[in-house]
Formats: sequence, C-alpha cells, structure tokens
Amino acid sequence: MAGKPKNTGFPPKRGQPPSGFSFWEIKGWLTGLDAVVLGAGLVGINAALRLKERHPSWRIVVLDRSTFGGASKRNAGFACFGSPSELLDDWKTLGAEATIDLVRMRWDGLLALRTAWGDRALGYRPCGAVEAFTDSVLMESCQAMLPELNDALEGIVGGAAFQHSPSAWGMHGLAGVIHSPFEGDLDTAQLGHVLNRALHDASIPTFSGLDVELLEPTDNGWAVCTNHGVIPTPRVLVATNAWAGDLLKVDVKPVSNRVVVSQPLPSLSLKHTVHHDKGYVYAREVDGRLLIGGGRHWACDSEEERMEFLVSWAQTHIQGAERMEVAHQWEGQLGIGEVRVPVVQQIEPGLFAGVRLGGMGVAIGTLTGRQLADLV
Repeated sequence: MAGKPKNTGFPPKRGQPPSGFSFWEIKGWLTGLDAVVLGAGLVGINAALRLKERHPSWRIVVLDRSTFGGASKRNAGFACFGSPSELLDDWKTLGAEATIDLVRMRWDGLLALRTAWGDRALGYRPCGAVEAFTDSVLMESCQAMLPELNDALEGIVGGAAFQHSPSAWGMHGLAGVIHSPFEGDLDTAQLGHVLNRALHDASIPTFSGLDVELLEPTDNGWAVCTNHGVIPTPRVLVATNAWAGDLLKVDVKPVSNRVVVSQPLPSLSLKHTVHHDKGYVYAREVDGRLLIGGGRHWACDSEEERMEFLVSWAQTHIQGAERMEVAHQWEGQLGIGEVRVPVVQQIEPGLFAGVRLGGMGVAIGTLTGRQLADLV
C-alpha cells in the first residue's frame, strides 16, 4: 500500500547500531584524552598536528562524520586568492583595507600549505588563472580598477596580480579575459594522502563515521556525544566548518556547491584555472577532463538544473568542451556567514572553534587550523 513501509512483518536484515563503544575501544583509544578535534579536513588536521607539536605527550584524536573524513578531501583543488570581479565587489562592500587583508590571509595560507608539504606531494601546479567575462560592463569596471588593485597587492604577491589579456586562453564567446600568473591548482586526492600520512606519523588516530550530536559541559571538561557513544575530554576543538552551527551558536551556515567532471576530452587544452562572475563559477582541467563547479548564485529550481547550467556554460565558452558530458558529480558544503573572515575563537572554557572558511579552505585552512590550536 502506498505510504506504508515495506516488509514490516519481517525482522531487519541488519542489527541495530551499537549502543556504545566497546570496552576495548574505550581502553585503547578513548581514555585519558587531552583533546578531541572535530573535523578531519585541513583545519582540523592542522590543529591536531599543531597541538601535538606543542604538547608531544598529549593524547589527541580526530573525529569526522564522513567516511573519507573532512570536506577538504572533496574540494575542487583551486589554489586561489580571489578573482578581479570578486575583489572589486569586496573593495566596494568591505573597503580597500579589508579586501587587502583578505588577500594577504589567503596568500599567506597558500604559502603555508605549500611550505608544509611541498608542491610535488600536493600535486600543485603554478598554472595561473584567468577570469572569463561575459558581461562587458563588469569587464570594463574590473579593467579600470586593475592599476589600483595591482598597486595594493604588489607587496603581497610580489608583482602585478592581474593583467588584461588579448588572448582567448582556450576559450571563446567572451567579452574579455584578465589573467593572473600567481594562482594555481592542486590534486585533492594527493592532499588527502598527505594529511592522512601526517596524522599517522604524529600518532594521532582518526575515526570516521562518528557523528557528533551534542557537546555537554562536565566537571572535567566536555562530553562529546556521538552516534556510537560518549567521549570525555578536557578540550574540544570544533573544525567542522559549514556544520558548526549544529553544535555551536556561531555565525556560519552550510551552502551546497555542485561540482561536475566530464568524460575525457581529447581537444581540451585548458592549461590554467578559470573563474567567472565573482568567483561563483570555476573550471579547470583534471586528467584530460574538464571540472566545473559552483553556480550557487544562479536561480535554479533544482541541483539537476544547476548542473545543466554548468555544462551549458562550459560547452559555450571552453574550447574542446563542446561535446562535454557529465561523468562524475558531487556536492560540497561551503561554510559562510555575514563576515568573510573565519571564526577562530574560544567559545567556552575548554571549547574552541575554527570555522567559516567561506569557500577558501585550500587557501586559509592551514593557518586557520594552527591559529585554532594556538588558542588552547
């Protein structure tokens, strides 16, 4: 009958979830902890490594609800600090000083990431980036702003951050292009391997599939209440970014972002990354395929329609993608709020948060994690 669950007269094929941690799990991993880090992405892992560096004798564990651990391992791999139209928008709404501070934070974060692990291990390419304009008015506004913007950023990036380019850069149907030689991309799978190895080498266990449902204060610190049981600890570091609002009263909310990857495209020759429309749309080549994502600013009735918009944009503007079909797709979650800078603060005694990366996790995740640990 419609609306009724199926097979209600039969016992379930699988047993109920465990009612708590086993004696061995508690004895081996969850007793005598000095800190629990929530979130196995760039922020959480860097926070855990920093804590271990400062306190070698501490027992630290990292928890994550995801099977693979951490939203950082689902990102699109853009090592960027802001496209011209995005920074122009920030300049108008936040002011020159705040915009320059944002770029400095992102640039310093990218350097920290690359210095910590090395470009080869990260699969990092200093490929440069272009912003592809379809709006001639926006293009002219950005072009007029370039001298002032470049002058403000030269002391940070070490040269002219942006250059107007007459070249099409493997694209067509555009009003114009602005190029940046200072951005790049990386291999997110390699990033994940690097982070996991670092935790292993530091003897910091990571447990995936643990959904933290509640944080309760206790006489000795905090009770981390998960879907499998309760973990006591004197210190909790929340690095769950978009999902921090489930546990804390902080200005951050999740926003989904669609990413699609094409079938192999033999004629694709995109040697650089691409930004479009204030950074809301982004594209790059990955293993002979086109990756394109974003579009959350488009008014779409469904994520399926958003995906169709992304594919259509690529087919229209990227040479070699005219016959693009979707081979892979997934959603990532951005943590955004009223302010673009991350929340890095002590919430209560023994409770700390490093969240709200604003879609710039690759750029600022490393330093945000270290700053989070330094609060402890």
